[in-house]
Amino acid sequence: MYYFSFWSYVQEDAAVLVTNEDVIAVNGSVQYLLNNNVKPFLYLLTDVRFLHRRREDFYNFSRNSQFTIVNLDVYEQASVDDQKYIEENCLIIRSFYRREKGGFLKKIKFNILKRVHKALLISVPLSKRGRLAGFCKDISIGYCSCHTIAYTAIQVAYSLKYGRIICSGLDLTGSCPRFYDESTSPMPSELSKDLFKILPFFTFMRKNVSDLNIFNLSDDTAIHYDIIPYITASELEDEIYYNKIV
Repeated sequence: MYYFSFWSYVQEDAAVLVTNEDVIAVNGSVQYLLNNNVKPFLYLLTDVRFLHRRREDFYNFSRNSQFTIVNLDVYEQASVDDQKYIEENCLIIRSFYRREKGGFLKKIKFNILKRVHKALLISVPLSKRGRLAGFCKDISIGYCSCHTIAYTAIQVAYSLKYGRIICSGLDLTGSCPRFYDESTSPMPSELSKDLFKILPFFTFMRKNVSDLNIFNLSDDTAIHYDIIPYITASELEDEIYYNKIV
């Protein structure tokens, strides 16, 4: 089975490939899919600002997706009416931490936690100046956040036991336009300045999740292809056509 992450933008050639595949869409990328008659299997939102500034879009995207997942921050900072909708229609997931800083007490806490939950893979430095890195194989117990929803989406896809994950729009450069209108309430990307916080998580994922079968459709990305290998849309289309998907 497949997972396609439509993150900051959606590649046009990728949209052709996802008609018959499961799609996990994030933030505002759903609009492009709906415009191309693709109904997301799952809509994921972890950006509180999006609900506040694009409330109508959130409801539209959620109602046009089979399932919706939001994180605890989105739920806690929502209005009473929005909280009621989330409780009745969405799955709420929780990050294991607020900040990625290390520390002695935090290290002890997570050493205990990962013994209890084998699905939690995490490395916590002793120094508070250091930064932790982690990956959770089961989002029902929580997820590891790192300043990009793409990483959360990968954990969701892994938790759902997809045999193969294909990412579209996983550039992390912050240079690609979003597909929803931001003329009145722009939401500038902070990815460029957060890369030093983000990339160690992807490196940790590659080193510690041996059975993760993941590929990237983006030909302009800050993530090295040694971490997430590159695949072209034509290669993927050939595999689908000749039924070579594994």
